[in-house]
Amino acid sequence: MSVSAMSCLQSVCRRRVVVLLLMCTAVMVAVVWRSLVWSDDYKLETLVAQLEEFGPERGYYDFTVVTGLFDIGRGHRLFRSRTYKTYLAWLIQILTLDVNLIVFIEPQGMDFVRRIRRGREGRTLVVETNLSDLPYFKDMDRIQIVMNSQQFQSDNVNWQKGKIEATDPLYIMVTNCKAGLMGRAIQLNHFYSHYWIWLDAGLTHGNLSMFPPDGVWHPRHLLQDPDHVTFTAFQPMEQLVNVTDLHKRDTAPLAGGVFAGGTKTMLRYVQLHDQAWEEMLRSHAVDDDQTTFTLAYLKHPGNFNPIIGGWFDLIRPWT
Repeated sequence: MSVSAMSCLQSVCRRRVVVLLLMCTAVMVAVVWRSLVWSDDYKLETLVAQLEEFGPERGYYDFTVVTGLFDIGRGHRLFRSRTYKTYLAWLIQILTLDVNLIVFIEPQGMDFVRRIRRGREGRTLVVETNLSDLPYFKDMDRIQIVMNSQQFQSDNVNWQKGKIEATDPLYIMVTNCKAGLMGRAIQLNHFYSHYWIWLDAGLTHGNLSMFPPDGVWHPRHLLQDPDHVTFTAFQPMEQLVNVTDLHKRDTAPLAGGVFAGGTKTMLRYVQLHDQAWEEMLRSHAVDDDQTTFTLAYLKHPGNFNPIIGGWFDLIRPWT
């Protein structure tokens, strides 16, 4: 066999080996991902099987809790293994609270919510909401354009690290819709409430110590100031007045998973959030809801009541 023929044969063999390795890697990834899904299914059903049904009403019903859950496909992405079932499992902690509850969720999750809230149907409103129904879905193309721009990517630590808040338009859109969903809940006012609390669906990541085991929850720190939107800040908010690149920093100025207030002040926050969101897009900036919340605060600090603390200080211990 000639040297050229031998070289050609070796090249073909190398290509076949590479293809075989790629195929094996793909199979291994698929097997690992599938095992995660099966594990999540088992864990979820185990949690549900352990739940006790609601008994007679004994909770506090002078406020309404609002939450939402949407499948943005995180469990299908490499290195982002939190699946939709994981978030459903985390949502159980909120669904078992003996409170007035409004849940915005896609059709695939509605039966699950109703199943867990059995016995509290009169204290539950499940609102079918698709991704396309969300307030900022119309801005998806604008978000992508911003993320692709040199102005956004330049000196952006989040983008350099490949973090989801700088690379995934769907994540940005969904997280920033909390204020809009709160506004919709207030418009519906299914329970004739005057006080509102937002809780992220995955707020505690399954930490069972964050809420009372009997579901009777009366968070006094969140209910004491109807004239301001109460939230947790990680630093004095006035320190952020002159910061112009907050969306490029790998830091969270506040905890966006919990906020509360009376009807009037909450509706004012919804307006401020919309204004901050639009201004960010026009200036080629996007980030998750915590940055937008911060900019809304800076527009009108008098509408808010920041409490310096940690992520869960406003709900722990069963405040």
